[in-house]
Amino acid sequence: MASDGDRDSQEALRLQSVVDRERAKLRALQDISAALGSTLDLGELLEMILDRISEVMEADRSALYLLDEDTNELWSKVIQGEDVVEIRLKPGEGLAGAVAKTGKPLNIKDAYQDVRFDAEWDRRTGYRTRSTLCVPMKNQHGRTIGVVQVLNKQHGHFTVADEALLAALASHAAVSIENSKLFLSVVGKNIELLDTKEQLEKKIRELDVLFEITQVAASAMELDDLLAGVLARTMRATDAEAASILLADQDTGDLTFRAAVGGEPDRVKRMKIKAGQGISGWVAEHGRPQIVNEVESDARHSTRISDEVGYHPKSVLCVPLRWDDGRGALQLLNKAGGRAPFIDDDLKMATVIAGHLSTAISQAQSRAQRTRQERLSTLGRFLSSMLHDLKTPLTVISGYTGLLVQENDEEKRRELAASVKRQVQLLTTMMGETLAFAKGERRILIRRVYLHKFFEELADQLKIELAQRDIRLELVLRDRGAAHFDEEKMQRVFHNLARNAAEAIGEEGGVCRLEVDRSDDGNLVLTFSDDGPGVSEQIHGRLFESFTTYGKQGGTGLGLAIVQSIVEDHGGSVSVDSKPGHTSFVIVLPQPQPKNTSRPAAAE
Repeated sequence: MASDGDRDSQEALRLQSVVDRERAKLRALQDISAALGSTLDLGELLEMILDRISEVMEADRSALYLLDEDTNELWSKVIQGEDVVEIRLKPGEGLAGAVAKTGKPLNIKDAYQDVRFDAEWDRRTGYRTRSTLCVPMKNQHGRTIGVVQVLNKQHGHFTVADEALLAALASHAAVSIENSKLFLSVVGKNIELLDTKEQLEKKIRELDVLFEITQVAASAMELDDLLAGVLARTMRATDAEAASILLADQDTGDLTFRAAVGGEPDRVKRMKIKAGQGISGWVAEHGRPQIVNEVESDARHSTRISDEVGYHPKSVLCVPLRWDDGRGALQLLNKAGGRAPFIDDDLKMATVIAGHLSTAISQAQSRAQRTRQERLSTLGRFLSSMLHDLKTPLTVISGYTGLLVQENDEEKRRELAASVKRQVQLLTTMMGETLAFAKGERRILIRRVYLHKFFEELADQLKIELAQRDIRLELVLRDRGAAHFDEEKMQRVFHNLARNAAEAIGEEGGVCRLEVDRSDDGNLVLTFSDDGPGVSEQIHGRLFESFTTYGKQGGTGLGLAIVQSIVEDHGGSVSVDSKPGHTSFVIVLPQPQPKNTSRPAAAE
């Protein structure tokens, strides 16, 4: 028989074991309290709860089911053990479902003896459920929000004290879970509000841009001012680094840069892109917008154009411009400096702007056309009146020419008479050409002309005209042979160029230079240059357009337009190169190729 000492020793060990277990429970409860207050992340929170509940309840496993209010189902994703699966139960299904439905705990010593127990999960996992304890989780309003279930107590069965402990833990967990859900709901609402706020701010910015574009379209007097104003606001709306507006020629379809930001704008505005060339040419031709966020990989991208423009984009957004009798493209380059791609919202914004811009361009061109027609009509009436008034003095000059022939110094008088007649003929030709140009009529008579005789006489005429402004004329005849052109029309050309140079040089005097040469392919090359201040940047790109004038008192803006029309009637071309201190107009006139008249040498 065991002695009293042995029994006392055993009892002491048992009591010590009980105390140790209770201490472990107390530490676990403290850990649960600390854990529940340390996070609001629902997944992390559930994992903490299950780990500590299994330890406190001395259970083999534990599970926590939450009620899905949308489907009215219990679900559990976090299950202690090796298997992590999702279980879904309707209220009333299984032991947990029964607790959720009744709101009362269940303490069962042998689960297989209870008809409510569903052994399907045991069969799937190979696990053997014996004892189980389920208690409801209720919020502060007493509504069941889930179920806590512990399985297989390690020593014996779950007791009434275990029921009370698990109920307390479930209540504590319910508060933390509700707080987590509330927090997530508030965060979600805040995110929604922030998204809504950001969208509203974006819409306000877009409306501001559209309003500004409408104001620019209404107030801009010139098309170039309209395009520049719209381009700047479009770049701001889409956060683009560079941009351009290209308009197509009605006859050829070639695109011209009418407004540009980025690269070398002054150089860009003088460039043309062949119809259909590059991404912008494709968009203008097909009428479909394009987003290309990897430009180098797009076969339509032209590196030559980028080199000439002086700007190499990484991303491109291009939308077509369309109006009744024209088309073009609005092109945006490098969103956020190339650090971000263009997106559909950018495309929508650019498309809306392109619609407004197309309408504004159509209206601006209609206004310009009406103004041009009114000025042409006014000028035509003025010129008709002027020509009629000049008939009398011209008749008088012709009469005096006849009288001069009868004077004693006959040779001198014949020379003077010839000069007067030439001047009369020149004036008559100039007035006729001006009137014909105003009416849209073009007629030329190409004949064989001896260059040295024609240009020496022309130089004598120009010297008299330029000398009034203290301007000296230099004639350089590198080719003194013969060429084919309309003499009277080409006199008109150089009188206009000389008058244009004289007006640009002003009263301070200067030098003009007329050079006659021939190219390697036989074309006649005529260069007229001056040392004046150069062509203003404001009209450089429109220099040969009708009514283009800048800084000239009483100028009509027809002189250079007439020059271009006469040269083009000859099938030639005219170009200008201008900088401060030097401006030169280069005219190239094609010449008929000489026939091959060589014959075989005669036999000796």
